[in-house]
Amino acid sequence: MLTKKIKISLEGSKSHWSHKKLKSIIIPKHSLNKEEISPRIAYELIHDEMFFDANPRLNMASFVTTWMEPEAGKLMMEAIDKNLIDKPIYPQTLEVQQRCVSILANLFNAPEDATGTATTGSSEAIHLAGLVMKWNWKKWHKDKFKKEPPGLPNIIMGSNVQVCWKKFTRYFEVEEIQVPTTPDNKLDIDKAVDAINDFTIGVVGLLGNTYSGEFDDIKKLNKLISASNKKYGREVPIHVDAASGGGIAPFTKDHSKIVWDFKLDWVKSINVSGHKYGLVYPGVGWAIWPSEKLIPEELIFEINYLGDAQQDFGLNFSRGAAQIFGQYYNFVRYGEKGYKKIMNVLMEKYHTLKPEILKIRTDDISKVFKLVSHDKGLPLICVTLTNDALEKGLRLETISHKAKERGWILPVYPLSDPYEDVIVMRMVLKRGFTLDMGYKLINDIQWAVNEAPIEFRSSNLSHGHH
Repeated sequence: MLTKKIKISLEGSKSHWSHKKLKSIIIPKHSLNKEEISPRIAYELIHDEMFFDANPRLNMASFVTTWMEPEAGKLMMEAIDKNLIDKPIYPQTLEVQQRCVSILANLFNAPEDATGTATTGSSEAIHLAGLVMKWNWKKWHKDKFKKEPPGLPNIIMGSNVQVCWKKFTRYFEVEEIQVPTTPDNKLDIDKAVDAINDFTIGVVGLLGNTYSGEFDDIKKLNKLISASNKKYGREVPIHVDAASGGGIAPFTKDHSKIVWDFKLDWVKSINVSGHKYGLVYPGVGWAIWPSEKLIPEELIFEINYLGDAQQDFGLNFSRGAAQIFGQYYNFVRYGEKGYKKIMNVLMEKYHTLKPEILKIRTDDISKVFKLVSHDKGLPLICVTLTNDALEKGLRLETISHKAKERGWILPVYPLSDPYEDVIVMRMVLKRGFTLDMGYKLINDIQWAVNEAPIEFRSSNLSHGHH
């Protein structure tokens, strides 16, 4: 049953409320209070409620940035009242957005006529990219077959895509053709290309899946799609979902030989999350295309009721400018050298902490965890339990539950089709996560393993290996 009132003590408060008249304020939770209260009391009331959330720095589930430099935060606060859609009113904000687009396009090896836009995150960027693919396919189909398409288009993706892709297919009436992943948690590229037909608007490749962090082989996908398009006279593009990997791959030694971006002919759009390894507080994403010609005119709106005529391309209308300035601050502040340093340090932490996680044991279990993630991916550690640990009654849910007592958020979930029986636990390394925090995490996981109570050593989920 919901509590209907919030009570806050005013003892010791310097508010304008008289202590003689009122010792505490009780306000309703789900309706407006009849009276106003002072700014300080309102702040204290809400500030205290925030304590009940988890500490974002200890949230190992999320890829989202939880720390920025104070100067970046100050700059973002100075822009918090600007609405990005008012382009004629805030021309410099628009200019800063376009600089960010140009920087990312250059980073992803796009031609000079590349274009793009800021979004509220990779979900909006993906929806925009999907719509561009759908409209371009409609034009291609009509030109080739001289008639409107007789059925729904489809898009091909791995079973390990983020849920926003499933939202796109449902919201925008596109059939989802899901390809099971390979044993190394990647898109089965041969099966994906075999599934292409005249109704396919595009194929999705992941540069860092959210399950275990692997990069799909975009170069191989491009080679096979190129051959398929040539054979059947199609123009099926590749979209690279680089929500996390787009902030990692251009800078790290581990990924220096991977070719995945606009160097490849059939990569026609890329999304990246500024609020992940772009190092910006949520939420900001980016959608990039190698040419303005790829954006259908039907998706661009002319508006003139904001004081001047302007064009708009996006699912949202109003949008805060703060994250745009936060992104540009990072680009200006760190440059190529700074981003390389940050991302390579993250990968070094991954390589340092991974073997330590795998050393965790108990008196009767020689090895508790088995690695699921692979080195040529995101800086995240994804593990499952060994057969020995399972036989002795350990469960990842139990370990995660106990670790939460020490403040850690460790997500436990099944892998995607066809490995749903494999239950894994993930630890995402982000900026602001120090090695000292890493060793504390390992010690606390060891504690959780040792302290897992017998009554919790059961699960409704099955556990397995592949």
